[in-house]
Amino acid sequence: MKLLERKVLLVGLIAAVALAVFFVFVLYQPRLAAQRRSAAEVARLSRELAATRERVKGIGRLRARLTELEATNSAFAARVAPRSTMLSLLARLASEAQQQKVQFLEIAPPGLDTLLQEENASTPLRGVPFVVTCQGRFIEVGRYLEGLAQFPYFIRVPDFEVNAREDIRPEVEVKFLMNLYASSLASEGQL
Repeated sequence: MKLLERKVLLVGLIAAVALAVFFVFVLYQPRLAAQRRSAAEVARLSRELAATRERVKGIGRLRARLTELEATNSAFAARVAPRSTMLSLLARLASEAQQQKVQFLEIAPPGLDTLLQEENASTPLRGVPFVVTCQGRFIEVGRYLEGLAQFPYFIRVPDFEVNAREDIRPEVEVKFLMNLYASSLASEGQL
């Protein structure tokens, strides 16, 4: 009987160990896998949260930069001449030249094809070239051309030619190309 009891006890013990192994592999392993997945998800979300916090820290700088760029853009757009005011701007430039003792002799407008071109989103402004011939003392003409940088609108003088003629001495005749940057979008507020 003792042998039978030992066999029953051994079979019971083996059955208990088998049940324990069965419960560990069937019931506990999925829990462990779920915990590992949860831990990986928590780590991923923690990294995303840290990255988001870094981006949020920089938002103040980005807002300041955006405000600065908007102010720069507004200042730029304010210096682009509306196309409808080009002739009055040329008259104003001539009167300013006269105040500095420089006389405009001739203003040659650009070709009709240049004047008829319209601005759009891809080319929002154009340099409209005018060839100006003026007369005055060399230093006064130089000061006038230098003063064009302070004009409220963008003006560029890429080329000029000085002609010192005997019949107008001590004055000189200066012929220069003046690009007046204008846009029809400037008057509409779309620039």
